[in-house]
Amino acid sequence: MNAPATPRRHSAWPWIVGLILAPFVILGSAVASAFRLDADAAALRRQIAAAAGGHWGTQVQFSVPAGAVGLARAATACIHDLPSEARDGLAALESASVGVYAWTGADAAGPGRHTIADADRGMARRGWTRIVGVVDDRNTVLIYAPADAGTARPDRLCLAVCDGRQLVVVAARFDGRALARLIGREIETHARLARL
Repeated sequence: MNAPATPRRHSAWPWIVGLILAPFVILGSAVASAFRLDADAAALRRQIAAAAGGHWGTQVQFSVPAGAVGLARAATACIHDLPSEARDGLAALESASVGVYAWTGADAAGPGRHTIADADRGMARRGWTRIVGVVDDRNTVLIYAPADAGTARPDRLCLAVCDGRQLVVVAARFDGRALARLIGREIETHARLARL
């Protein structure tokens, strides 16, 4: 007769080490993601940098996820002398990703009209459509909204502003109704001041 099999003993140490290291891994990945651009903003930056040519060095680059925006809202609730525009702007914002880049060459020609066509093609592949495009001698402003937004107010925007030597790229998710209220109040305030 065969002897009964003895149960295999599993070591608890891998689980203990995993549980100890998990918070550090999660925190590390959260910190690392805070210094990266949103994928759509990074795609727009690559399109413009490639079209403009040369090398663009990173000056600052960060992302603010929805949780951090919520914490900022909670923190500013205790600040009584915060301007109402700042409070309303923070209420409309859900998340953001911002990058600022500087031309490191001797002379920056800056992006031209061909930049718009290149950026449009690249962003269209990602599901975005251009809603604003302005190019003059040294400045370029491009604003994109999701292509599937149709006539509805978009809740995301991706924009780039370049003055030839500096490029700013922003991707933001926001509450469209709160942003519309903020813009409406600002227009009303400026109209009232203009009548005075």
